[in-house]
Amino acid sequence: MPSIRGAAIVTEAREWLGTPFVWGQSAKGRGCDCKGLVQGVARELGLPEADTFYATFSSYRPDKPVPVSLLKEGMAAVFDQVSEPEPGDVLLLKYRGSAQHLGIYCGDTVIHAQGAGFKTKVKETNFAALTKLCPVDSIWRWK
Repeated sequence: MPSIRGAAIVTEAREWLGTPFVWGQSAKGRGCDCKGLVQGVARELGLPEADTFYATFSSYRPDKPVPVSLLKEGMAAVFDQVSEPEPGDVLLLKYRGSAQHLGIYCGDTVIHAQGAGFKTKVKETNFAALTKLCPVDSIWRWK
């Protein structure tokens, strides 16, 4: 059973479903990328989002992933790393072999924004199916 905070995070993340995928954005209903989804959920719920977390992604481009050590350093300013996910936790997933994709764990599903193809958007994907393609690197819980 999710915590009250975890349930609120999942509920807010579901409000973002259908938001178009747009690199570097964080606007519910208008556009976001995977980091922007996490940033926007944090903003809507008043959760901490340290400047270092934002800064690690400010120069992110699809052809130039953020170095994993820098990414984790920035995440550690906002999150505690945990070993088992609970609904509302943020998953750092490996995409193309590198830890660079974020999603919000919902139990049996993950809410995430992935890819810049035709009609891509924030979606809810089966956890087991997603993690076959994008294995979990680490699990993070808001402080």
